[in-house]
Amino acid sequence: MRNKWSDTFGKYIDVNIPIIYICDFDFARVDHLILGKIGDKKITEWNPATGTTDFRTKHQIGMGKEQSLESLLDEKYNCEIDKGEVISREQYVVLREIQDFIDEPAIKTYLQLIAQRRLYDREYNTTLIISSSVRKIPEEITRYVSFIDDSFPNEVEISQLIDEHIEENQYDKEKFKDEDREAIMPSLKGLSPFEIDRMLDMAMSSNGTLSKEDNEMILRQKKSMVKSSGVLELIDSPAKIEDIGGYDVLKKYLKDKSKIYNNFPKAVSFGVSVPKGVFLVGMPGCGKSLAAKAAATLFNAPLLKMDMGSMMGKYVGESEANLRKAILIAEAVAPCVLWIDEIEKAFSGVNGNNDIMTRMFGYFLSWMQDKQSAVYVIATANNANNLPPELKRKGRFDEIFCINLPNEEECKSIFEVQIGKKKGKKCKIDSIDYSSLAKRTKGFNGADIESVVNEAVERCFLKDESKITTKVILDVINDTKSISMSCEEDIKKMDDIFKKSNFRNASTESSKK
Repeated sequence: MRNKWSDTFGKYIDVNIPIIYICDFDFARVDHLILGKIGDKKITEWNPATGTTDFRTKHQIGMGKEQSLESLLDEKYNCEIDKGEVISREQYVVLREIQDFIDEPAIKTYLQLIAQRRLYDREYNTTLIISSSVRKIPEEITRYVSFIDDSFPNEVEISQLIDEHIEENQYDKEKFKDEDREAIMPSLKGLSPFEIDRMLDMAMSSNGTLSKEDNEMILRQKKSMVKSSGVLELIDSPAKIEDIGGYDVLKKYLKDKSKIYNNFPKAVSFGVSVPKGVFLVGMPGCGKSLAAKAAATLFNAPLLKMDMGSMMGKYVGESEANLRKAILIAEAVAPCVLWIDEIEKAFSGVNGNNDIMTRMFGYFLSWMQDKQSAVYVIATANNANNLPPELKRKGRFDEIFCINLPNEEECKSIFEVQIGKKKGKKCKIDSIDYSSLAKRTKGFNGADIESVVNEAVERCFLKDESKITTKVILDVINDTKSISMSCEEDIKKMDDIFKKSNFRNASTESSKK
């Protein structure tokens, strides 16, 4: 199951990497990995709870709980050569969960000294193995460290995990049908083996069986797990493409792409290039987020939202690691829609002096360029002023759409959608003059129109009036300050950028309305 993980660790041991960093929260699996490669050689462990112990027996040795991390590192660094032999011949030291100590000046210095001695002193054979549930390395020692980050199991491995779980729990295999496996397999994608085991435990403990009926519970727990990753969120997407008023060109484009994603293996074997994604640029409240949610429904795929703000870490390599982790999860969950909201907040001005952001940007562009997985990226931006030209170049995204304020016909369509949502409620919808409403809402965005409808319904409720009429809605329109009034200068700048950039218009095939 973990061959690649194990092979990487073995290579690091063979080439004398001074510090190996294993980032995983399943310590039992990490211990199994270490023992499998190191065998019967001496291994010392230190952790904040029990101090210094024998790695295999977990019994305290030396100063035990009284020994500090600094004291242990001092001891390992200063071990002397006695009669041509190193006292601690081929010694391995596992440092468990030391992230709260690793910033201390003495700890950082000892890690550097041990790494350098390991590299330059041929008779010194101490290798440090940091095992932690989080990735945290100060800049001073990052050049001495090689990382092992866990990968997510593929479909074959997930199926094996299910079989192993059934066997270990002595569950009747005959009761677990092929349709049960097919139902729960997609929901387990993007989870670690540890998380899959816990998920299967919960499924079986709830009703004593494992079947397709457990899928709802698995999805609910998976949503919580993905969110706890801190880099992605699994979004419920009840929105439909019909909920988008206007933007006919964009909607047709997404419908065409959905046909590819809903027949992905067949399309790829036919010779269709793997779709990369679409970039939507426009003012807030114009339906970009709704388009991302509706696309996920159209693609019949889970919607993962990437929070670019949460990517930024304090330590060297942490931000890049967060981005890699998010992409790894998305590829494991594929086919899926990956929604990167307000991408400009992360990558605007990337050509400045921010080395971390430049590295993240380069990694993202390389992934988009070479991507072969069924991860459809929908990036949205409210501000196109400082977007780097590399992000707008063909080959990254399949298409870039400008999302302008809706024209009169689109305003009419948005009113029809929003008022249609009220039908079936106790309020009564009188004969509405949608054309009049559209003419009076020039410069409104979709969010403005939704707010107008909601305000009109609220006014009728407070006045104890059962009918929602055109007049009530027009009265609310008169009292509403649209986005074109509050953000006039921003809209003019955005229009200029759209004209210069020659983005595709989401509403019409013409570059002008």
